[in-house]
Amino acid sequence: PSLFSFHRCFASLMACLIAPIVTIVIVNRLENKDKIMSFFGLGSGGLQIKITVNGTPDTHPNDIVYLRHRPSWKVRKNVFTVLKNHDNNNNAQLIQQQQRGIVPNKNNNRIMVYSCDHDTEGSITLTMGHGKKLDHMGIQVKFFGRIDMEGGVHEGRPHYDFISLSKELLPPGSLYDTRTVPFNFRGVEKLHETYHGRNVSVKYFVQVEVKRQWLPPITAEHEVLVQIPGVEPSVNEPIKMEVGIEDCLHIEFEYEKRCYHLHDVICGQINF
Repeated sequence: PSLFSFHRCFASLMACLIAPIVTIVIVNRLENKDKIMSFFGLGSGGLQIKITVNGTPDTHPNDIVYLRHRPSWKVRKNVFTVLKNHDNNNNAQLIQQQQRGIVPNKNNNRIMVYSCDHDTEGSITLTMGHGKKLDHMGIQVKFFGRIDMEGGVHEGRPHYDFISLSKELLPPGSLYDTRTVPFNFRGVEKLHETYHGRNVSVKYFVQVEVKRQWLPPITAEHEVLVQIPGVEPSVNEPIKMEVGIEDCLHIEFEYEKRCYHLHDVICGQINF
């Protein structure tokens, strides 16, 4: 029993001594994460990439509009947050203005959606820290239209690119300071609207790829929200659909019209 107690005391003492050391090492690694990643070639090497897409509702009123929130299947309204800020009129008004796109959000960015006919163009800003240098094997800008199948894999692929375009921004060389390069993808046919669902999502995005010798490329992405505005058809006739089992069960679904607006109420009847 005395030997067992000695082992327990020794183990407790070692745990008390090692735990602070492990904590310090973990904190230091988290603080120097970028340095560690850069050491193994997985970091950005101090390079900061900013992608800016041109155009605002003021400059292109027919092609660009503001959104209240990013399109998603999730309900982003928090009841408890609303109740918490109910007594604070200033905060409530600020939230409402942000949702309407009147004031910027915390990141000073306003969410904009572009029409399918709007050309995607803008600029890429590459920034290196003072006294730093990055050698690269060429910089490319790419434009993708992608369908992500998060709920499953389709034909062995987790996603499908229906648009894949690439242009060269800079030839191989070195980056020392800040450099801004324009880009454009004009006349690209966008067949689908941006959609973020639970199992499937459709998105368009601009990607910058900085190639490096013997090291993984440095990439940055910027999503471009796209909508396809439609026109109400002149003839909107009702439709009927029939299902059932022959000589046993017959069900008929009848809808008042074929096309609906997002604010419309779907009305109809079911006949057995």
